[in-house]
Amino acid sequence: MNLYRIATFCLTIFFFSCAASSDEPLEEVPLSPLETVRLLAGENGQLSGARSSNNRIYPSEIQAILDRGYIIFAMTAADQKPFFYREQNTGELIGLDVEIGYEIANRLGVRAVFNREAESFDGVVMKIANKEADVALSKLSRTIRRAELVRYTDPYIVFRQALLVNRLELTKVTSEDKLPYFIKHFEGRLGVIKNSSYLSYAETNFPQATIETYDTWDQTVDALFYGKVLAAYRDEGEILIINTIREDASILMKPVFINDKQDPIAMAVAYDAPLLQEWLNVFLEDYLLQNKGELTPARIVERHFGVR
Repeated sequence: MNLYRIATFCLTIFFFSCAASSDEPLEEVPLSPLETVRLLAGENGQLSGARSSNNRIYPSEIQAILDRGYIIFAMTAADQKPFFYREQNTGELIGLDVEIGYEIANRLGVRAVFNREAESFDGVVMKIANKEADVALSKLSRTIRRAELVRYTDPYIVFRQALLVNRLELTKVTSEDKLPYFIKHFEGRLGVIKNSSYLSYAETNFPQATIETYDTWDQTVDALFYGKVLAAYRDEGEILIINTIREDASILMKPVFINDKQDPIAMAVAYDAPLLQEWLNVFLEDYLLQNKGELTPARIVERHFGVR
């Protein structure tokens, strides 16, 4: 027994001596978005709704999820990279919203199900209003109109609203030194996604603009590059993405970030689920604390569009 203790002691000293002799500390390598989701999904795959069998009393909207054994998150059918999208090589669903969904499901002890039937962001809201899903988790902007139908959580990221302006078309109507005044009184053709929050924002913030709607953001951006619209209107994250993935963007387009107009991104639940809303708010408070510094527009774009 004494020999065993001596051997153990020597091995311990040897281990810590080796660790201390290293000149450089071990650097933690961050997981890629695909690796992160695979890890979370692996944990989620081991859950079997065990929490629903205990004797604790939960609010009815949460108990229904526990009894069912899974929670349904509503997302749009179209990918919204970097929030949720199919990984190019594997086809696996990844992204910030997917990570958050798995985290929520794992904390509740239930399986995560992602419903992607909605054709638009408004369609996602209706999935919640019609009780076809538990939580809208779809890069969903908080708007007054939607708040009449659902309960929003606190935002988990806040973007500035932004315009991407066609430089050539801009020279036909004004000079860049007069751009602030021109943007404030925008009268040109403005491209937005139909049935999106930015259609409502455009009608409110640019009442003199001629608004052109498109089915997708890609179509909106194409219209901008072909000169069919003077500017495209969306959040700063999407503008950063265009500048990242298109080499000609910095030459042909001018980004304009509107500092006094924000686009808060949040989850939403049914109107009769106030305690689920509050649970999600407490979850987000902890989640944001743990991921401080990671949930900025620039960092999210870098993580999902940068080269690892």
